[in-house]
Amino acid sequence: MNANYSLRRRLIVWISVPVLLASIVSLLIGFLFSWHEIEEVYDAQMAHSAKLLLQITEYEIIEQKNEELNLGTETDLIRHKYENKIAFRIWYNDRLVTRSWNTDDFSGIEARPGFSDLDVAGKPWRLFVFIDEKQNVKVEVAQRYAIRYELIWQLVISLVAPILVFMPLIFLTVWIGVRKVLKPVVQISADVDKRGSNDLSPIQSDHIPEEIAPLIQAINQLFERIEESFNRERQFTDNAAHELRTPLAAMKTQAQVLLKHADDMPDYKEGLDNLHASIDRAAHMVDQLLSFSRLQSDQIEFQNVDMSALVDDVLKTLSPLAAKQNVDIEADIVAGARVSGNYNALEIMVRNLVNNAIKFTPEGGRIQVHVYPEKQHIVLKISDTGPGIADVEKDNVFQRFYRLHKHKQGSGLGLSIAKWVCDVHAAEITLQDNDPHGLIVTVVQETV
Repeated sequence: MNANYSLRRRLIVWISVPVLLASIVSLLIGFLFSWHEIEEVYDAQMAHSAKLLLQITEYEIIEQKNEELNLGTETDLIRHKYENKIAFRIWYNDRLVTRSWNTDDFSGIEARPGFSDLDVAGKPWRLFVFIDEKQNVKVEVAQRYAIRYELIWQLVISLVAPILVFMPLIFLTVWIGVRKVLKPVVQISADVDKRGSNDLSPIQSDHIPEEIAPLIQAINQLFERIEESFNRERQFTDNAAHELRTPLAAMKTQAQVLLKHADDMPDYKEGLDNLHASIDRAAHMVDQLLSFSRLQSDQIEFQNVDMSALVDDVLKTLSPLAAKQNVDIEADIVAGARVSGNYNALEIMVRNLVNNAIKFTPEGGRIQVHVYPEKQHIVLKISDTGPGIADVEKDNVFQRFYRLHKHKQGSGLGLSIAKWVCDVHAAEITLQDNDPHGLIVTVVQETV
């Protein structure tokens, strides 16, 4: 299971989610407080209106003295859009003396003193009843809850609208901010990713966040330890190869001298032939080790390389070896095929591949070498008529010192060096069967 996660995504979530939750909680608290205050304000307004109507009624009672009090019905000539949601009734001596024009649905309804909620004609109303027992006056003030609901919703919209407008801007700001904050990490990752396998120079630690400075320091220290280890390994390989060359040359000379005197001793000649071949194989391995060591120790610098001319020069160098083994080399090289790479490294790769083909192709066999452009790439294809490589072995042969069981010759370094050079040059090397038998090695690299 992939346990990787996005640091940028987590930062955005950890910042955005609390902001969103805080906004929602603030909106909810604001809604509850607003609802409570609106209830209080409207209830106070109803109580005040009831007292005002009571004072007016008492004044009329005093003015008319003992005459029958009849104030009539409120006129409906001038109306506000909310007036149909506000109503009142005034009673004197248990008789309705005046009312608002919209109280027809209140007939037969009698509310208790103080505040109460009633359902009138299927609509919720808030009522306030104030009774003056001394004057025997009762004032009823009613208000539909729709007025309160409308104000509540307007307040909610006024709170939600800015959140809906600014929340995306906040999220965008957070996203941009997180990207800018993490930009040094991304740049360091890109710098490390673009490095070659031999580039172990320290990562520049200028203008980086102090939170990742310890990580950069630890990576640089790791680079130093790896470079020291590589240097010791290369130095050991180089020294060992040089030290082995002298005794191997002496052993080969002695073996050749013994072979000249062994013509009359057939029992010993076969053993001396095997010894001579083993010395040649050891010398070849030493040469390969030296080549590999120099490739790894040198700084790989790229330049514009004429791959066509390079392959042609390698074939001219190895043609005597092919002729000695009675192997025919056919070349089909398109002129001017150029790549970006290190000339020495590419030459060693091509020489190893062609040398392998010569080595494993039997007498009378044929090797075909092709170099040609294909779209944005240069293709090097080397095919032989040798025994080939089984599918299960095709991946293993790129390992160092790996040799096929049926082939005792070779050092097991040729293909590993070729693979290393391909990796350094971002080239792809593949092995496939040649029909009816043999091997096809294909190297594909981007053209310049």
